[in-house]
Parts: sequence; structure tokens; C-alpha cells
Amino acid sequence: MMVHELMRVLPEAFLEGPDRAFAALRADSLRVCAGDAFIALKGSVTDGHRFIPDAIRAGSGVIICNAGHDHARGEATLIRVPDTKKALALILPVLYPKAPEVMMVGITGTNGKTTTSYLVESVLSHAGITPGVMGTINTRYPGHEIASSVTTPGPIDLFERLHEMHLAGVTACIMEVSSHALDQDRVAGLAFDYAAFTNLTQDHLDYHKDMDTYFSAKKRLFDHYLKGRAIINTDDPHGRRLCQGLISPVTYGLHDSADIHPLAVSSTSEGLLLTLSTSSGGLTIRSALRGEVNAYNIMAAVGVCQAMGIANERIVSGLEAVPGVPGRMEAVDNAEGLSILVDYAHTPDALETALKSARQFTAGRLLAVFGCGGDRDRTKRPLMGAIASALSDLAIVTSDNPRTEDPSAIIEDILQGVGDRSRVSVEPDRAAAIKKAILAMGHNDCLVIAGKGHENYQIIGTQKRDFDDKLCVRQCLKEIFGI
Repeated sequence: MMVHELMRVLPEAFLEGPDRAFAALRADSLRVCAGDAFIALKGSVTDGHRFIPDAIRAGSGVIICNAGHDHARGEATLIRVPDTKKALALILPVLYPKAPEVMMVGITGTNGKTTTSYLVESVLSHAGITPGVMGTINTRYPGHEIASSVTTPGPIDLFERLHEMHLAGVTACIMEVSSHALDQDRVAGLAFDYAAFTNLTQDHLDYHKDMDTYFSAKKRLFDHYLKGRAIINTDDPHGRRLCQGLISPVTYGLHDSADIHPLAVSSTSEGLLLTLSTSSGGLTIRSALRGEVNAYNIMAAVGVCQAMGIANERIVSGLEAVPGVPGRMEAVDNAEGLSILVDYAHTPDALETALKSARQFTAGRLLAVFGCGGDRDRTKRPLMGAIASALSDLAIVTSDNPRTEDPSAIIEDILQGVGDRSRVSVEPDRAAAIKKAILAMGHNDCLVIAGKGHENYQIIGTQKRDFDDKLCVRQCLKEIFGI
């Protein structure tokens, strides 16, 4: 593309230097190749204008920067704009013209985003719609599956991927939209056709500082980016607040005043039997997803899909086709018949929900293995300690992703909230903690290994090390039982 083509959509821009061609646009100077353009964005941690010289050394001949910055004077063609973030939202649809043609379904909330995205994806497939998904586990669409490093990618990567999805035949993209992404305007330039709010509970307060700020970030999806219908969990007080500013939202919850609500729920170790009342008729769903919490995720998916005009029979068949979601109350099959579940629960509410859900179908004792991440919200650690000690018969506190913190210090923070210490054990080594829990199990017991879910690594210091809870369980079973 040529520089003059960008100038057409940037009415307040000022050009310094000759018209040039560029191959791609980058916001990370480390990813710049010869012939790329570089846009300097100011983020929450650093300012991209600092890296303009690095981008030029890497071969960038076109720099888009805020007016008043002189890092690159005389060395490259400059496009000076009042605000590079606002300019990027205008540039991206020009660079990736097929991206805006993809129907967008956004899912936001503290918990349930990933599961809801899997459910909606399955329904769309059964309805003859080709879906793409961007989320915590991966980005996937026909012929492609790319592991995710963040829940919601940066704006350039986002548009590039949507453009590629459209070329691959995708007509609708289901996207998990994180609070960080909304706060940092990573979805700038996009308009969502549908947006669902699952819930809001304590998380990310190391970043947002308080719950009101956290909620304000989530609310941006509905205030700034939604052009169509909202689907809201009104059992959540933040969901009820959100509804006050929306026109005709689809509501869901356990109470019968919600548009979508259950008439009957049965939860077993095999899954859920759910009968729903909706404004479009009743639905009976047999789901392999475990725990009553998944009734909420199913209702959210029903709300999205009904808003899209999908027939109820297609919705039911799509929901029932989902065998499970990686790392979400995921059973680890084993020859001993032990009930061992791996779950991503890493917040107080998610841990409480996972343990209460498991208790519903546990005949014997309930055991838990969990830890808390380092360099993250410390205030949730004693809360999770209190929950685990109150709801499980034996809780083994271990390491999660300690990052640059001392694992022992994290564990000590957790223990500050523990009530009955006789029901709590400490084993900092996660593999040893899992083995210890399995050795303590009886055949009627259930073990919930919480915190990492689908993740196949531990972050210790600044290094990622291979570690997968499910693989660890299988190795421990082999060592203990020879199976």
C-alpha cells in the first residue's frame, strides 16, 4: 500500500517526506521488517514513540506518530496525526477491508467467556454458519488453530486475523473481549453485532485497582462498540446496572423475570439436564458440561443465538454436541475410575463455583489443589484460601504461576484467609501436590485441580516451563497404579 492511500482517511494528518510503499503495519518495533510501516502507540506500560529509532533501524521507512515528536525527523516519511490510537481505528479497515465484513459476537465478563464461546461456535456450525473464534485458549477458524498468548489480541493482529478469517469463509467471529483490551482500545475500529455479559467478580485489581473501574472497562463494549443486541446476565448486580443504559437487552438468569430462565436443572457427574423458558419457546437441553454454573453459560449462548435468529432445534443440537471445554471442569479419564477435574478457576468466585459444582455430584470427600498467580492481585489470595478451606474436605495449597514472586510468600498470603488449618496442607511443588491429593483419594471422592485449566506451562521467574495439569495427573496415576 502507498502512503497517499492512508492520507485519504486521515483528514487531520500532516505528511513529511515522499510517498512510499509499505508492506505491513506494525506497532511492535521488534516485529518490524524492511519495508514495513510503524505506528507509535502509547500503551499502559510504555510509549511506542520511544521505539521509533529502533523501527527505523529495522527497516521501516514510514512512521505514523503523534504531532510534536521528533524522533525520526529527516530519516523516514512521517505521517503526523493528533492521536495515533484514533488514527489506527481509521487505518485498519483500509489495510484489511474484509475484516469489517465479518459478523462480530463479543463475550465479556470475569468468568464463562471461553465456555460460552465454545457453545455459540457449535450452534453456529449446526446452523450452517461458518464461525471463527478468538479467545483465551486459541484463535481458530477453518484450516487454522493458533495458540493464544492473550485473551484479546492487539488491534493490528485483530484486524489482520479477521481479514484472513473472511478469506477462509468465516461469516461470524465469536470473540472473548477482555477488560484490558477494552481499557486499552484494542478493539478500536470494530463494531459488534451482538455482545454478551456473563458476570463480574473480583479479578485483575492489580490493573484496574477497584471494581468500579473494572466494571467501567467492561461497560465500554456496550457503550462504544455495540451496534446490535446485548445479552445480559441479570442475576449479576453489574448486569442489572448495565441493563439500565441499554435498549431492549435480552436478559437471562435463574429468576423467572429474565427473558431466558430455567424451569428445571439437574446436575450430575455426567453433565446437565436443563429445561429453559425463553421468549421464543421452551428448550430442553442435555449437556455434557458439568456443574450448575454451566446453566448460565448455556443461557448466554441461547440468548446470543436466538438474537441471531437461529431456530431452537439448531440451538439445542449445537449445544448438545459440545463434549466439553478444555480446562473447564474437564474430567481426566482414568482406569481407576477416580473423579478428577481440571478447571481454570483462578478467582475467588470461580473457585467457589467450581467447588460447589463438584460437591453436587460427590458422594465422598471433596479435595482441592490450587494456588494463586504471582505479580497479580494479592487481595484475592486470602479470599481463595478461605473458600477452599470452607468448601473442600482437604485443600492442598501449591504454586500456580509464581512469576517473579517467592512461591512461599504467595502461599503465606493464601493461608491468611484459611479458617480450619486442619483441612489444609501445603506443598509448593505443583506436581507433588497433585500426587499427594491423588494418594489421599478414595473411590467416592472428587478432586478439583484449579487455576491453570488448559494452560500447558508454569511461569517461574520470567521463564515458561512445560507443565500441564492433565498430563501431570496421568503421570501420577501411572506412578501410583501402574496404569
